[in-house]
Amino acid sequence: MQRARMGWSLVLSLVVLGGCRHVIPAPYPRGQGPTPDALLDHTGAQLRALQVSKAKVVANRTLRGNLAFIAEAPGRFRGSVDVAGNELVTLSFHEQGYALRYKMDAFPAGFYEGPPSACAVEALLGVSFDTKGLVDLVLGGAPVIEAPYEVLDQGWDKRGGYERLTLANDRFVQELRFGWVGNDWRVTGGQLWERAGSGKGQRLWTVEHIELEPEGGVYLPTKTKVSTPGKRRDDTVVINYKERDPDPAFAKHRATTVGNSDDGGDDGGDDGGDPWENDDPWEEDGEGWEDEGGGDDGGEAGENGKAGDAGASGESGETGETSETGETGETSEAGETGKAATSHTNAAGPMSPKTPPKPSPKPPAIPPEFLLEPAGLTSRGDLCRSPSQSAGPTR
Repeated sequence: MQRARMGWSLVLSLVVLGGCRHVIPAPYPRGQGPTPDALLDHTGAQLRALQVSKAKVVANRTLRGNLAFIAEAPGRFRGSVDVAGNELVTLSFHEQGYALRYKMDAFPAGFYEGPPSACAVEALLGVSFDTKGLVDLVLGGAPVIEAPYEVLDQGWDKRGGYERLTLANDRFVQELRFGWVGNDWRVTGGQLWERAGSGKGQRLWTVEHIELEPEGGVYLPTKTKVSTPGKRRDDTVVINYKERDPDPAFAKHRATTVGNSDDGGDDGGDDGGDPWENDDPWEEDGEGWEDEGGGDDGGEAGENGKAGDAGASGESGETGETSETGETGETSEAGETGKAATSHTNAAGPMSPKTPPKPSPKPPAIPPEFLLEPAGLTSRGDLCRSPSQSAGPTR
């Protein structure tokens, strides 16, 4: 009997220990967790720029290719997927628009271009991130829904070992996950749903950053997994990073140029090395997608404008009092003439040269590494003509 009791005690102990094995305690005392703002500070780009020269991308667990990309905060990106050196899709976007070379079969092959658009990102990754959201994601942050939003929930998930922050605006509900890594909070993933009343509707995507490691003063994932609802099960894209540079030469050169320039502008000139020239970033290992093949000067005065203003104000007898003739009528008439003369003098007289209006600031030139040419493909216009396709759910 005593042996049986000991046996049951052992079984219960194992059950309790087994149940506690997956419980991860919070890294802070009860009631002293991070504020939502402190967490959201980590969702923006954690790096200024990044170059990934080699990565493996796996779609739906079977289709394999090679991925290379460059990204620069806040909204510049160029990435390409190939198989054994054969380009399948290349996407480039910046603050002025996107360009897409497409050679697969989801829609007609060709060259597409238009204003910045979430649907262009979907053509590359299968997920409708907006352009800034994708750049934030690959630079160590995360896409976040557009403000204004409210905080619905926050707390420590002891099973998953992460801090959960749930936000909602009038269209979407988003969960962001943060891990305590390297003595600070880091984005480890998140999910997005459509909003249905006061709750969640259809899930749109899930993002997971796997195995964060220190690089360039921040923590970056060794893998990123993106999932979206499919017909039978989730469609997935997994990016396995092989070689990356958190301080790429193209961005380093541009920072030096901007720092030494007189006007602080980005001239978009030679950056000392286009990462897409004379460098084959692809790993030709034979793995492939299994299923694929002047202004109005009347209001300008200048230094001599005060005299002009006095002439222009001569609509009363006060001007006549200062006239040598002393005749108010003549003075008034002369004042009107003087008003016209003053206006004419301000427009073209040698004492009041015309001040040219300040030119409006030119938009910064796009650096050449973020420009994309058709390379012989048929031009097909804007892939994202519908407004609903152009606007993504995140900021």
